[in-house]
Amino acid sequence: MKYLVTRGVQVFSLVFAVLAAAQLGLAVVAWRHWRASPGLLAAVPALVCSALVWDNGVIAVGNLTGTGSLLHAMSVPRFVLHALLTPFLVLWSLSAADHAGLRLARGKPARAVAAGLTALLVTAGTLHDVLDLSLRPERWADTLRYVNDAASPTGPLPAIITGLVVLATGIVLWRRTGFVWLAVTAAVMVAVSGAGAQVPPLGNAGEVVLNVGLLLTVRRLRPRGDRDAADAPSVAGTP
Repeated sequence: MKYLVTRGVQVFSLVFAVLAAAQLGLAVVAWRHWRASPGLLAAVPALVCSALVWDNGVIAVGNLTGTGSLLHAMSVPRFVLHALLTPFLVLWSLSAADHAGLRLARGKPARAVAAGLTALLVTAGTLHDVLDLSLRPERWADTLRYVNDAASPTGPLPAIITGLVVLATGIVLWRRTGFVWLAVTAAVMVAVSGAGAQVPPLGNAGEVVLNVGLLLTVRRLRPRGDRDAADAPSVAGTP
């Protein structure tokens, strides 16, 4: 790896660029789902994928911009968007369960718990990654990025809890409907999240895998009429 870097081959910067392109493609698909069937089920994956385009893109160009005010300013939204958007996958999980026909997900207690947990995770993430944000440059292989150096008892806990909620929802959907892909992709994300701290591309690649699972779930659970309308080619002059 050192040989590739010293020869000027920006291997891992290119990996992050590819991951950014993958998230962009997923974001386009997600927004198409949302246009065909507006609602929480499609909106949350669309927002998460869009945010991760920026996240991966900033890391991809970090070695080109170098440390300084530009990369610092570009890095702030990475943490803010993670803190504010990731916990909404808890509400998304409830929406997925509702669309799958699970009666428990339609009750007021389940909605109150999901809303309360989402608010709690957003608050914890905001305290750590917004209000206490303290960025310092860090190199990994040929990449340069800013990381949050703030000391906090919560740290990555909101993301971990969110991932476990999505995994639990995937398992329930698998057992109730036979749809396995949300459980599989969420399990991959949970499995690589720990290693992502030491090998950053693993964590970001795991996010791509998870988002594929989210979109497969949206595709599976959207009303049949909306799916047909989105997939049908447009015909000029059709009323």
